[in-house]
Amino acid sequence: MKPALRTPLLALHLWIGLTVGLVFMVVALSGAALIFRPKLERRLDPQRFIVAPGAMRLPIDDLVARAKAAHPGSDFLSVRYYGDPTMPFLAYFADKDYVHLNPCTGAILGTRARYGEGFGWIEGLHKYVTLDPTVGEYVNGTFAFIFIALLLTGLVLWWPATRRALKAGLTLNPKLSGRPWNLNLHKTIGIYVALVLLFSASSGVPIAFDSTRSVLDFFTASKREAPPAAPAKPAGKFAGFDVVAREIAARMPGAQETYIPLPKKGLIAAYAIAANAPHPNARSYVYLNSAAKVIRFTPFAQASAGYRLYYWLLSLHTGVVGGPVVQILLLCGTLSVPVLAWTGVASYLRRKSRRKATAEVRVVQSEPLTAR
Repeated sequence: MKPALRTPLLALHLWIGLTVGLVFMVVALSGAALIFRPKLERRLDPQRFIVAPGAMRLPIDDLVARAKAAHPGSDFLSVRYYGDPTMPFLAYFADKDYVHLNPCTGAILGTRARYGEGFGWIEGLHKYVTLDPTVGEYVNGTFAFIFIALLLTGLVLWWPATRRALKAGLTLNPKLSGRPWNLNLHKTIGIYVALVLLFSASSGVPIAFDSTRSVLDFFTASKREAPPAAPAKPAGKFAGFDVVAREIAARMPGAQETYIPLPKKGLIAAYAIAANAPHPNARSYVYLNSAAKVIRFTPFAQASAGYRLYYWLLSLHTGVVGGPVVQILLLCGTLSVPVLAWTGVASYLRRKSRRKATAEVRVVQSEPLTAR
């Protein structure tokens, strides 16, 4: 590579790492902790996440009433329940708290702050860098673009000019020490995890920026289906969650997960994950009016290609598809970020220290003998 191109690329790569490298480390390490969240959360907090299966479940409206009584300080928003009989029933409130209930007995299992504790706090750190979600999502999405720039400049700078250089760039050399060892470790680890990190950063962009999902629609030559318009005439009083749940169950019996919010302007935008869904984010949307009359039902398999690609990328990004292989790859990628940051900074500091020492030697050598 010509120095005229290499010098500015190296400067860009260096200063991105030095200025926002700490943010990348925080996002990467929090992402590593979330890879195994579904299993770890239940093991670490069985009181709220595991229930003993019962013969029958209580009516949803009864469970909602119990949740409201247990959490009177905030407006109730939605419910979420699961096909797995050992999973709790969740009631969500405007203050971003979940109330966990035993769906068979109605017992309150506890209250959980969505982003305020445990894995929820780690999720908030990963997605919003502890900022308000409306701000943090855009900030984190911007950092994803910057991280992509860091990775791409690193790949260009690594690209070897000869076959011998290619072999050296793919091999760790334990005989090296000091700055050469830091550079060798930085380049070798970087090239092996580059694709994983590029995927993680790129798939995070449409999660943060809804507007970028149009790129997926473009590449799949598809058009996202907009939610139906709210009914011109409200259907009256809300029919209740049990009626809505029956309508959803009639279309997707034995669903893995069902989410039902309160009506907004007379429209209920509910979704469920079918029993035979290809992944845990394969959302089939059911739109109903307040009287629980179905306005539109879109099974995941019949949704647009861009929509299905987005949720497949989301599932890969979070490691819920692909099994242990994908999870290990994601874990290796995320854990490599602090190593890359350390080797990059160490290399820079060693180079700066060496230059300073060289400059001091030159100053001493240039001084007249009488001044020494």
